[in-house]
Amino acid sequence: MRTASRPGALETLADTAALRAFVAVVEAGSFVEGAKRVGLTRSAVGKAIGRLEEQLGVRLLNRSTRQMGVTADGQGFYNRIAPLIVDLEEAQNLVRGRAGQPAGLLRITATEAYGRQVVLPLLMEFIDRWPDLQVEASFTDRLTDLVDEGLDLAVRFGSQPVPSELVSRVVDHSTAKLCAAPAYLVKHPIIQNLVDLENHRHLLYGTAVAPYRWNLCAFGGRTHEVPMRAVAFFENASAQRDAVVAGMGVTCMPNFLLAPEVAAGRLKAVLPDWSAPTIPISIVYPSRKHLTPKVRLFIDFVVARLAERTTS
Repeated sequence: MRTASRPGALETLADTAALRAFVAVVEAGSFVEGAKRVGLTRSAVGKAIGRLEEQLGVRLLNRSTRQMGVTADGQGFYNRIAPLIVDLEEAQNLVRGRAGQPAGLLRITATEAYGRQVVLPLLMEFIDRWPDLQVEASFTDRLTDLVDEGLDLAVRFGSQPVPSELVSRVVDHSTAKLCAAPAYLVKHPIIQNLVDLENHRHLLYGTAVAPYRWNLCAFGGRTHEVPMRAVAFFENASAQRDAVVAGMGVTCMPNFLLAPEVAAGRLKAVLPDWSAPTIPISIVYPSRKHLTPKVRLFIDFVVARLAERTTS
């Protein structure tokens, strides 16, 4: 590749569009997805990065008909330039009098049921408040890779450790309760205790790959394991809810899904003194020296709204 020979060639690196395009392509893992993130065509992004490589005198990306890879020089350049792009965007917002205001595309993911039931209403309120913001939301129970998939943040259940390049912040908690449809309870024997529960039809979240037990706890530290008599397994909690509402069996359901159904009379609590152990719900996001305004404000907004819900 021809090296930059004319004086002052590196001054043209002030072409921030090319720098943004390069960062977007590296983070997205492809020219097509990177182009979408910066709002350019794939051809325009390719030409911009080509000019950047010519100015630097090194190859940043290896290209083939099937895949794109980052060279050692490209990775080193990305590691130094990506934080500067974040700082530059914040500086531009400051000059425009928009410091702290989110703009652009916010890409988030959450579990399917919690996303639809809890996160979606928050997103609707958030984008009403900040009209310069766009949101790309993926509600899936698949464990996503924030860095590889270019996501700004994820909402996750449980206490699993996160890689060193990520930050995890607990924002909510989930407790699951036993429940069944009134029609099911009328047709089947009364459930007065945990032994009775063992003889009923159980609906489970997950797949039929191993023996299941419900690990339940009650006030005073009592615990009990309920052997499963599963009749169906569901890959997402929304389908599990629909099945129990239809009278298919008894299940243990997160309270954020259960409460509206109980209020509407579609489900009834079973053995209400017993529940599954409470688990934390966290927001996970890439660790950077400075969070972009859109990510920082969304996290603070979610924390505040969920705290209001807990205390109300």
